[in-house]
Amino acid sequence: MEAAQFKTLAQTMGVDLTGVAPVERFAIFSPQANPLSIQPQTRSVIVLGFSIPRGALQGMETGTAGYTLGMGIPTTVAIDTTYMLCRHLEDAGWEATPVFRQSGDMRNQGVRVNPDKPEPNVILEFDFAAHAAGLGEIGRGKWLLTPQFGPRQMLTIILTDAEMEPDAPFSGRVCDDCGACAEACPAHALDAGALHHAPLCEGRAAWYPLHVESCRVCQTGTTKLMYSTGSEPFRLGAACGRACVAHLEDSGLLTRKFHTPFRPSEGGHEQ
Repeated sequence: MEAAQFKTLAQTMGVDLTGVAPVERFAIFSPQANPLSIQPQTRSVIVLGFSIPRGALQGMETGTAGYTLGMGIPTTVAIDTTYMLCRHLEDAGWEATPVFRQSGDMRNQGVRVNPDKPEPNVILEFDFAAHAAGLGEIGRGKWLLTPQFGPRQMLTIILTDAEMEPDAPFSGRVCDDCGACAEACPAHALDAGALHHAPLCEGRAAWYPLHVESCRVCQTGTTKLMYSTGSEPFRLGAACGRACVAHLEDSGLLTRKFHTPFRPSEGGHEQ
């Protein structure tokens, strides 16, 4: 299976970002977070990115229409497109397993099918996968940043036994450690005075520690993850996420350009 051919097909179907990582890059993970626990024949981990429109954040930014963010998250499109790409791979004789982001606190909620298997559910680390597939880096705000969209994307994954030419792990920089995300948080949930480190397939990620209990009471646009009980909420629409978008655009750090600034007035809104 040619990676370039697959990426072209994905682009024609509306996928904004596509990267491929060999499964060996996930060897640092335990069975509870390893792709091989889901599909033992996995050779390639394909990461797909779907952009979230910048305009979807404006209802949160102005404090007038929170529902615009939900309308801008391409859940149905991402599911349908990932399914169709899985069908394309299987039509060519390669097995393809679609995987969608789940909260990490859903691990260890089931019964082992045998003593050699991890407890369900196996939950993959999506931001790590995106970095391993060359799409972006984990920024100080503890979210994936891509050079095109900053934090504005939704990810899905396809595990396949097709051996595709891999992309190099992401080696650039998007986050400039400005601290705008931590400064914008009214609950002080991000601690800009410290860094949490985690290994990557090459190098290490570093982000501000996130105090989840403080984050969960934020009234600026956080959204609880489906089926999650205690993990961090979805924060793109919150003050921290919107501050990150504004800073990256104003600093010229993103390749996707707009005719008007995200925050037309000085200082913008932080509802």
